[in-house]
Amino acid sequence: MEFIKQIERLQLLNKLVCEKRTGSPEELAERLGISRAKLYMILEELRDHNVCIRFSKRINSFEYEACSGINLEFSFCILLKEEEKEINGGKFLNFFPASIFLDGTNLS
Repeated sequence: MEFIKQIERLQLLNKLVCEKRTGSPEELAERLGISRAKLYMILEELRDHNVCIRFSKRINSFEYEACSGINLEFSFCILLKEEEKEINGGKFLNFFPASIFLDGTNLS
């Protein structure tokens, strides 16, 4: 499932950036299994959520600028037949309960 891969990719990105051991942009992209262009698209999307990550040539790693990392939460549960009847909604349900937290602040 592509969504699960995206969550895992963000978790690995966060871990490597927190530990300041991402390597070069090319190395990080390869480790995440994406292109360099896709890596920069992800970083830009994080910037849109006020999560700033910059590359340091001195340590040859990406690092967080104004925070110590992100807390990425994801959960899902299986609904029982009885619980399905209690859902008040249309055909489309919001399936993305994931939020990005920056120093305890919900940014979604």
